[in-house]
Amino acid sequence: MTRSSVPETPDMDTMRRELAALRAERDEAMQARTTLEADLARATEQASTARTRASRAIIRAEARAMAARMGAVEPADVVRLVDLSAVTLAEDGTPQGLDTVMQAARDSRAYLFTMPQPASGAASGTTAAGPAPRAGDPTPFDARTAGARDVKAAASAAGLRWPVAT
Repeated sequence: MTRSSVPETPDMDTMRRELAALRAERDEAMQARTTLEADLARATEQASTARTRASRAIIRAEARAMAARMGAVEPADVVRLVDLSAVTLAEDGTPQGLDTVMQAARDSRAYLFTMPQPASGAASGTTAAGPAPRAGDPTPFDARTAGARDVKAAASAAGLRWPVAT
């Protein structure tokens, strides 16, 4: 081995400067990692809070819709009065346990609900209507062409007094 094939070793001062530079770089990297971990924790917490708020909003909206379907006079009031903490969202986004909570509200606070009206033919999928008019039925009353005697007769047939006394 000749002297020219062996690399020269740097002196101690150069090695100390390089070591100090590497330590400073390591300290900066550790500081950046700490900052990034704190940012990640904060973002995770914000995402969790947003997810919770969104699920609560979905549950409230579903509860309002269900209250309206059940015949609530004011669905928003029903939602404010019931405890929705037992309701959870399934993986597909449907609320679990909402039907029991709303049925309990209807049973315990019946004054908030009216009797449900029968669904129309369009909603139920049937076009069945009332009976067809018979051939001998009178024509509907037309107030534009009726005289005073006709108006009085139609009012008395409807159970009204005509003319109205003031």
